[in-house]
Amino acid sequence: MIWMLVGWMGLAMAQSDDGAATPAEPEVPAEEVVVYEEDELFEEITVYGDLFARWDDTRWFVETELALPLPFTLKKDQNFEIRATAMQVRAVIRCNKTAQLRKKRWEVDCELEDIGMQVVPWRNDRSQKKLNDGLLVLQEVDAKLTGAALQLQVADDGRVTNVDLEGVPKTNRRVASMHETLRQVMSRVIVGFDMKLRKFNQLHEGKWVEYNTALMSMPVPPPLTGVGGSSMVVHYLNKYQGQVLVQSIGKGGVNIPLPTDVQTSTRRSAEERQLNFITELIGVSIFDAEEGYMTERVWSLTGKGTASSFFNAGTYNHAGRIRMLGEKDAPSVGPTRLVSGPTETVRNLERWTPIEK
Repeated sequence: MIWMLVGWMGLAMAQSDDGAATPAEPEVPAEEVVVYEEDELFEEITVYGDLFARWDDTRWFVETELALPLPFTLKKDQNFEIRATAMQVRAVIRCNKTAQLRKKRWEVDCELEDIGMQVVPWRNDRSQKKLNDGLLVLQEVDAKLTGAALQLQVADDGRVTNVDLEGVPKTNRRVASMHETLRQVMSRVIVGFDMKLRKFNQLHEGKWVEYNTALMSMPVPPPLTGVGGSSMVVHYLNKYQGQVLVQSIGKGGVNIPLPTDVQTSTRRSAEERQLNFITELIGVSIFDAEEGYMTERVWSLTGKGTASSFFNAGTYNHAGRIRMLGEKDAPSVGPTRLVSGPTETVRNLERWTPIEK
């Protein structure tokens, strides 16, 4: 669980801070002193031969949940729709390398073996008719995504550089908008795999910095584009009770442009024509020391609107977990349904249960 793994952070850090004092070293003549950078202080470095091993016919269970500042409109082919302000997605995916793009990049297809979605409808979409229509929308979305493929471009340093959704049609403007909405949602299923590592995925103790990670980006509903911002994450690698743990702490900012009609209707500065968020990330990952790749990760990301936003930007929350599965593992993805929000009770809707529970 998230709270258990994040709890390891304090234990691992306390171990290094409160350990017994080391005996004084004998004096060394000044001319013989060699100063090392922090990342050079190690006992042994393992250079892994295959930096793409985690994409070789591997299966994963992904759980992710979002509380969105802007509602996402999920649509059915027959013109039904539901606006979602929060959602949970659970999926079992199988990934395989399909084509080498160049020396340090591969294309990977991840089939969605099973998927479950729980969606919180927008407050104006809670009439009984809207809820009935919304359930039909979710059932069709579930059917479209089950068996579909997420096509990834991955780098040898651990990053996922691009995500596309295959097997879902995009034949005209309306259908293309539906496709892009689902692609944005499914990008949050994959984003937990994205972590830039050291060269050759070296797993010696120490820290490194990652800038502008996809995990600290924010999905936006079509037709909004041009999301900006920046972030910095510091990763700390510790070995604790036989585990290789990477603790991650980050801060950043995200800027989302408002729709064109809203911008032109307000005489505001360029900064005030967008939603601005300050984001914070905390997470823990477990790595396989033999293979050199991540086998489990949990994270929690929060984003709060800044005072410079002309509109009340609200908050953005994104928590998730990924873990590697065995060939016969079959975790439950749960039902596909409409639910009430995390802090509310809505008649005729089941309650939201956070994934860390």
